[in-house]
Amino acid sequence: MSKKENSQNPFINSQMLRFMTVILGIAAAYFLTIQSIKIELAAKAEMETVGVLDKKLTNIEVMLKEGVVSREQFYTFSKEIENRLTRIEFLLANKQGDKLGKQ
Repeated sequence: MSKKENSQNPFINSQMLRFMTVILGIAAAYFLTIQSIKIELAAKAEMETVGVLDKKLTNIEVMLKEGVVSREQFYTFSKEIENRLTRIEFLLANKQGDKLGKQ
């Protein structure tokens, strides 16, 4: 090898290292952005679910005041809601919520 070929190798390696660093930076930014969007969507979905449950409970309270629903029906409903919330907490604790959305 001549001196000219040896002097080019560090320059090429330096350029390749910079190029690889830029590519890795772009990939990291992309994946962080995707993860951030997923987290925001999950928070919005959770807020929407809480809003729906709140509306349902408000409707039940109105029906109770009007005497449309008996106490037994209300307790049955509240037990069903409690069971659903327990299942949701279990799935969230075990991080199985992602699997359910894909099925």
